[in-house]
Amino acid sequence: MVPELRPLTEADLTLLAGWMAVPRVARWWREDPDPAAVHRAYLPLVDGTDPTEGLLVVDAGTPVGFAQRYRVASDADWLHAVSAAIGPVAEESVGIDYLLGEEWATGRGLGRAMIAELVEGAWSRYPGAPAVVVVVAQGNQRSWEALEAVGFRREWEGTLDSADPSDAGPSYLYRIDRPGPGPEPGPP
Repeated sequence: MVPELRPLTEADLTLLAGWMAVPRVARWWREDPDPAAVHRAYLPLVDGTDPTEGLLVVDAGTPVGFAQRYRVASDADWLHAVSAAIGPVAEESVGIDYLLGEEWATGRGLGRAMIAELVEGAWSRYPGAPAVVVVVAQGNQRSWEALEAVGFRREWEGTLDSADPSDAGPSYLYRIDRPGPGPEPGPP
């Protein structure tokens, strides 16, 4: 099962606000779920004034979640926070964030498939990106286990120096590098 990742539309913002209000989501995605606040915060992803890609996650024709993908350098504060944690991060690196809003969509491997699709899309959308990085709360075990299942490795743990409320508290920073061409074949 590979979910579809389609561009977020203005019509999707009400659905996103509803997912952000679900306690299981709100625990980790710490933003105001008020529909007007979500509209203000996420309309720039829809209209292109924010370079972040907003994506609706669709499973078998049904919207189940939200994801975003962005160049780490598009937010200087976040680039600084990540670099302070793990050392210099290439500005071309990509960050991702994601949520499954529908309870029935959890525990089925859809999160792993969504993350894998986000990463695969990062390599083609951002051809100069050497890596994808993501910060996840230490307590969000389902999320970091999904990252590890896709091939991310834990690079750091601690409290990130970030103004983003979703980064508050103990976190892990995960990274996956762009696949290389592989080793040269040896002599026959």
